[in-house]
Amino acid sequence: MATDQSRQERIAAAFMSVASIFIAGMEWLKRPEPGGFVEPEPDWYVMFNVAVHGAILLLLLFALLRLPKMTADRPGLKLPFTVLILVGIVAAAYVVGVDLGMV
Repeated sequence: MATDQSRQERIAAAFMSVASIFIAGMEWLKRPEPGGFVEPEPDWYVMFNVAVHGAILLLLLFALLRLPKMTADRPGLKLPFTVLILVGIVAAAYVVGVDLGMV
């Protein structure tokens, strides 16, 4: 494990972003065909998914706020991490929207 806190935060932000992009891709692939029958999932399962994916979304928003401190020692990483975190936020928001039935 890294001893530098900013490096740990960069690794965590990158992991959360990549994970949310992966989860959004999986949600997009399993979407039903137009007019297809969809069996509803249990309420507890839906709320658990909303809680988990909502937490990932909040952590990515927090990482976006912490971005200047995370990249203070490596200014060349500011743009790539900004893009990665923003794409992760969009992906996490898509998954939360799917979980809530908005998308």
